[in-house]
Amino acid sequence: MTTGSLQGKVAIVTGASRGIGADIAAVFAKAGMKVVAAARTVNEGDFRVPGSLSTTVEAINASGGQAVAVKCDLSREDEIEALWQAALDAYGAVDVVVNNAGILVPGTIEKMSWRHFQLNFTVNVAAPAYLSRLAIPHMRERGGGAIINISSGASRGPGAGPYKAAINNGTPYGLSKAALERMTQGMAAELCEDNISVNTLSPSTQIWVGGTVYVAQTQRPDFDKIDLTGKRKDGVIMGDACLAIAAADHRVITGRLFNDESALREVAGVTDFSKYPVY
Repeated sequence: MTTGSLQGKVAIVTGASRGIGADIAAVFAKAGMKVVAAARTVNEGDFRVPGSLSTTVEAINASGGQAVAVKCDLSREDEIEALWQAALDAYGAVDVVVNNAGILVPGTIEKMSWRHFQLNFTVNVAAPAYLSRLAIPHMRERGGGAIINISSGASRGPGAGPYKAAINNGTPYGLSKAALERMTQGMAAELCEDNISVNTLSPSTQIWVGGTVYVAQTQRPDFDKIDLTGKRKDGVIMGDACLAIAAADHRVITGRLFNDESALREVAGVTDFSKYPVY
């Protein structure tokens, strides 16, 4: 189903300072794309979690790719607007937007601070919507494009009760990812005549890099006992899946809620995933 080359195309990747976002940016650059890497953390040490835009962009450029770093707080509309303009200033066009950045503030509906509850939706839902809103008329004028929203298995919730024990800390985050998936299909339906695809991509199994590790280390006293067997060691598979989706026919591959393996299997014909390292 993959139909087009992405050589020379331009992508914005949010949350590209570490983890899955950094890996998606690197995969795009290796494929010949120009990457606008966006996040809040510009330099190592600016934030408590390792990873930075400088690290991501310097590695891409050192390996012969093309990337620029743009500091962006996605909770602020003015900074999203500045990110969009910076992408146009850098490369003159945008063909792909990957809304990868997200936050997970642990807590329950009862106990989470209401400010954090609202911030969860601002960053995980409203920011992707606003960046997409800026991209759509530009992509339409260019004849098409791809928007990829990074989601999570948390969108599916714990299933129907009764429950044997309380399940804490995942409801607000899961709510935001469920909303992101509904928004994805709604936008895809709105744009079906414009050759602009909108899809969601989730990891098929947990990827233990970046913030995932940090949250587990700081929130779970049993961290040393967690069984990581089968969990992925990096997000390269997510980058490859994003590539496949972005290169596919936008009128056909749209409105889909993929995981990385299902996207690669259906869109690119991949059946062997052994090259992607797991614990």
